[in-house]
Amino acid sequence: MAFVEELRTGNFSLYGQWLALLSGVLLIVLGSVTFLAHVLFSILAIIFGIICIIIEIPFLMKLFPTGPTFNRVFGGLKNHWWRFVAYLVFAAVTWASLAKGGGILAIGAVTITMAAGCYLIAAVKKQAKVTTTMLGGTGVQSHYFDTRNAVPV
Repeated sequence: MAFVEELRTGNFSLYGQWLALLSGVLLIVLGSVTFLAHVLFSILAIIFGIICIIIEIPFLMKLFPTGPTFNRVFGGLKNHWWRFVAYLVFAAVTWASLAKGGGILAIGAVTITMAAGCYLIAAVKKQAKVTTTMLGGTGVQSHYFDTRNAVPV
């Protein structure tokens, strides 16, 4: 399934995944740019960015094996609620950087807040966890048949 087709599905876990990946990249870049001005918040932004990328790319998540206790408590991070809470905490810390003058980190705060919102909507709607096929995920399964090239039996 192509990128545009995935976006048309209305599955908010896909939107959350893309926004979290965008947030991860922005937090790493913006944290690096503001490192000398805001050391603590820059380090936290870089750490949050790396965590976002590791969580959202299925291949990278497989590189870090988790134990049965972790999977039982957190559901292997496949649960929308856990991602919502994690990204909400990341967003709160990043928004707090504004109080210390970390203005440019607000861009990362906006995108991570939007990712948390998408996962909240996906959790409330009880949508299935779907990951984009572009990054090695399952994609959205089509439930229609293409009969243009069908051969009669």
